[in-house]
Parts: sequence; C-alpha cells; structure tokens
Amino acid sequence: MMLRILSLCLLNSFTCLILSGCGNSGPELATVTGNVTLDGKPVPDARVDFSPQEGRASVGTTNAEGVYELQYSLEKEGVVVGSHNVKITTERATTGGEGNEPLVPGSKELLPSVYNSKSQLTAEVIPGENVIDFSLQSQPD
Repeated sequence: MMLRILSLCLLNSFTCLILSGCGNSGPELATVTGNVTLDGKPVPDARVDFSPQEGRASVGTTNAEGVYELQYSLEKEGVVVGSHNVKITTERATTGGEGNEPLVPGSKELLPSVYNSKSQLTAEVIPGENVIDFSLQSQPD
C-alpha cells in the first residue's frame, strides 16, 4: 500500500514538472522593435544584431522605413533580457554562382564602423516590450 502511494506521488510530481515546462523554458525573452535612421533618414535593409554577455544573439532586418523587430530564433521572437552590444550593418556578401546561377552582388557598408565592426552601441533590454531607436550620424562624434 505504501509503495502504491509513493508511486502515485512520484507520478503526480513528474506530471506537474512536465506540464509546467520546468527545465525547458530557455532564457527570459522580451520583444524589441525600433527605428534605425542615418542623419534623420530611414536606413532600409540594415541588419540589427543584439548580442548579450552570455547566450544567443537576436537579429532583425530593417524594412524600407527603417523599422526592425528582433528574432531570437526562427521559432521565437525576442531578445534575452539584459545588457547587449549592438551592431548595425548594411553590408552583405556576394552570393550564388553555383552551377549556372549568376552571382548576386552584395551591398557595400553605408554606415560608419562605430556602428558595426567597431561598434560602440549598447542597449539594455527589460522584461516586456522594448522600443529602442537608433539615430545614427554619418559623422559620429
């Protein structure tokens, strides 16, 4: 009898852990959207990269109006809560050229290096919804 009660208690505890998602939830994520402008004008097709101190980066691409929304993975939108180093780039590599496919030219970097390869940008992501705009200058201080 005691063994049966113990078995039922263990089964009940195990079921609660599975249903609560314990151990499989991943890091705390928050949504991040915003605008990227250069000298007051929208920056289309820029890649925005938020890299936390630890863990996976989140990325997004600006639309024609310079608006971005960050994705943690293909299945999850958002960004790890905490401090991030931010890089914004318009450069794209040349792609294609396999078989009979023509090369698709990449794009040149339109932004100063302080926003990408030597980025000095940072952002603090808090739980919930975050709107983080970047007003970039072609001649940064």
